[in-house]
Amino acid sequence: MTKGFFITGTDTGVGKTIVAAALIRFLRWMGFSVCAMKPVESGCVRKGGAPVPSDGIFLRDAAGMSLDISEVTPYALEAPLAPMVASNLEGVRIEPERIKRIFSGLAEKYDAAVVEGVGGLLVPIRRDYFVLDLIVDLGLPVVIVARPGLGTINHTLLTLRCALGAGARVAGIVINHPEEADGPGKAAADGLALRTNPDVLRQLAGVPIIGVFPHLAETSGPALERAAAASLDRDRLMSFF
Repeated sequence: MTKGFFITGTDTGVGKTIVAAALIRFLRWMGFSVCAMKPVESGCVRKGGAPVPSDGIFLRDAAGMSLDISEVTPYALEAPLAPMVASNLEGVRIEPERIKRIFSGLAEKYDAAVVEGVGGLLVPIRRDYFVLDLIVDLGLPVVIVARPGLGTINHTLLTLRCALGAGARVAGIVINHPEEADGPGKAAADGLALRTNPDVLRQLAGVPIIGVFPHLAETSGPALERAAAASLDRDRLMSFF
């Protein structure tokens, strides 16, 4: 069975890519060779006539891979929409079998794989195929990335129940701070939620909180390693190896 993790989120914009890259660097620091994948990326900027998957490139660089980006992100789409919608607009047919074939080829060459999804579990990749289906097909334990503020209890528990109901293994939850905790516009209620949500989720989720990840002003490899080492539950992560 392939070792590694599938990184999903309670929503878009929760910081999955940063957490995925930090986890990649953490595993490399632990001595594992790691392959990265972001099988589908939408919202790509077009350069040289083709959409360029910036998240896929970021993950590839974090893993120290020298492969062509099409091996990390087989489907790069320009429209900032769900893959099903973007691919229909752009005339691209997404083939889950191709994603699984590329993943299997990579997994044979590395000790571990870190795969980042797009949006949340029920984002449609195709009309008949969701992110959750890809998780089940790849068989990797899931790390759920959640926001720290108001609404995250509902969104996190919904995501967790959906994953478990489909038979996915859930490694745990990472509460990520994609913004400064005391940034402009932060309401007092949101600040209170920031302080209380981790303990509430520990009581209700039934799976571990792997870590509370800080906002990172710097996202270089060493900065990601330091944040991961300080914030992630090493024993819980290593229990999957």
